[in-house]
Amino acid sequence: MSELPPPPFGTVQQWGEKLNAYLQRVRDKLNYKINDARASEDGVLLWDPAIDHPVVSIDGEWVPLGYGANEPDQGYGYGAFVDYNDHTAAATETAYALTWGTEVYSNGVAIDDTVTSRINFTNSGKYYIHFTAQLNSQSANAKTFWFWPRINGTDVTGSTMRITMHDNDEAKTIARAAIFEVSAGDYLEAYWAVDSTDTALKTYAAETFCPAVPSITLMVKSV
Repeated sequence: MSELPPPPFGTVQQWGEKLNAYLQRVRDKLNYKINDARASEDGVLLWDPAIDHPVVSIDGEWVPLGYGANEPDQGYGYGAFVDYNDHTAAATETAYALTWGTEVYSNGVAIDDTVTSRINFTNSGKYYIHFTAQLNSQSANAKTFWFWPRINGTDVTGSTMRITMHDNDEAKTIARAAIFEVSAGDYLEAYWAVDSTDTALKTYAAETFCPAVPSITLMVKSV
């Protein structure tokens, strides 16, 4: 019978140390995550060669395993941020920073008090970051959206997402996950641009059967 990974126990640091020891024993047995691997079942552990890190399937996503201390002054941090305002572009082919209105969770990663487009990092390290935006087309003409991150005001090379929409009142969600390495005091921003002003990043009010839809979301977790 194959050895199972240790279940969570104690502090995150204690569990992380046991998990590291387990991975060292069975690392040659971990299957590689291929490009079309689906996270349809929770708890599947794979090695992702794209990020050189183990990942586990949780709620339909491949999430890098986090391990380390569980206190912010020891390097562990996380945050979840959303915004329930519509975002529009005043001009085409112009970069605009997205602003964040709601801090759902925050531990060593937080919205800047003055410049609300900035997500500040208290501690150095590698962070798993997952971004989504709710796109809305407001005409029947073709229109293209671009999204990309900046760290300390500098574009992250090769990081842009691009999507084109065609139908009036068409709605789509765009998403991407990545791992960034930052230093203490760095800040992250999400930028976007469009080639038509008949566009919006749109929030939707709650229905009787479901909660409200945020226009943008951001999840951050140290790994």
